[in-house]
Amino acid sequence: MEKAKRKRTGLIIILTAVFIMLGALSAQAELRTRIAVLPFYVEQGRDADTGYSDLGLHYRRMSGFIENHLVNHNFQVIDPFAKDASEKELNRVMEKAKEDSMLVAKNMCQRYAVDAVYIVWLKVKAKKTSDGYWKASAILDGKGYDSGGRSLGANVLKTFKVSRRDFDEAVAVVEKEVGDVVGRTLTNWSKREYAQNVINRNSKTKKGEGVLAKNIKKQEKYINLRLDQANEYEIVEVFGKVLNTVRGVVDSKRFSQRIVSDNPQASFTEWEVEIDTDRTDPFRLQANIMKMVNDILDAGGNIKINGVPYRYTPSEMKLMMGFMPGEATSRSVQFVIDRERMRDREFSGRHNPEKAKKGSKPGFE
Repeated sequence: MEKAKRKRTGLIIILTAVFIMLGALSAQAELRTRIAVLPFYVEQGRDADTGYSDLGLHYRRMSGFIENHLVNHNFQVIDPFAKDASEKELNRVMEKAKEDSMLVAKNMCQRYAVDAVYIVWLKVKAKKTSDGYWKASAILDGKGYDSGGRSLGANVLKTFKVSRRDFDEAVAVVEKEVGDVVGRTLTNWSKREYAQNVINRNSKTKKGEGVLAKNIKKQEKYINLRLDQANEYEIVEVFGKVLNTVRGVVDSKRFSQRIVSDNPQASFTEWEVEIDTDRTDPFRLQANIMKMVNDILDAGGNIKINGVPYRYTPSEMKLMMGFMPGEATSRSVQFVIDRERMRDREFSGRHNPEKAKKGSKPGFE
């Protein structure tokens, strides 16, 4: 008896040690931030277009030095030219970005599956001097957005000038130098942070804690959530109640709304949601909301989840049957009210509140 007890105690100690080690490893295994550097190139007063054959060369040269610094500071850099080999397609996007860079940045985050994009506008001029040299000057303007379309507060404007005998060398060197300056600017620690890290040897501060990484991390817990085609105020309130009590949500704030009763396509509501990043992420949040809605429907509209009672009318539950997930990025989530889906679910009987069994209490986490 005593021997068996000692064996059980030993097994418990071993399992505890294993769990502690696994916890430590999971805490250390932190995924890198994915980012893409997008070009908007201008040379000698001309916008880049599909007829400018050297566009790819100039962009790769300049952005390559920015990417070097980002990779060295623990970013995972996605090359848009490698991801999408069509320069014509990239140029089309570049033209569109002149009108709305924020919208394009959000679309590009989704296209390249990244957390953020950094857009750079580059203007290069070269002039021959009286002594036979070529004087090249470069102006680089940069702005960062996360996948929710929000500015990262990492705007830069840098200039550089060089003189060389050869025209191509002058242009190449000035592009290299200005790219290197911008890369260092985005990834440099402040003197104060560097001093604190040197003093505190046990600091958890890692590479990548420059202005770009710091602001990306700061905005990680804020998610843009949009509900489309909800043209009734009641259904917006129903969704809002679910959102406020779903797992991982710390707080939410409605900041934009348009309800047109006879035009669902023009109706939308937007929230900013603060999440606990240790408990959820945008994709899990989307799945948890859908499961919560289905649990409410399965319970016939009367259920208590996480200590919050839910009681909905038959008409409200009919509308809830039309909830479906839309697009999602690492910083934004979309839901849509699909009336065709609502009718299909009525016919199929799936998650039909009228068929809910009495006494059933579906769980939810």
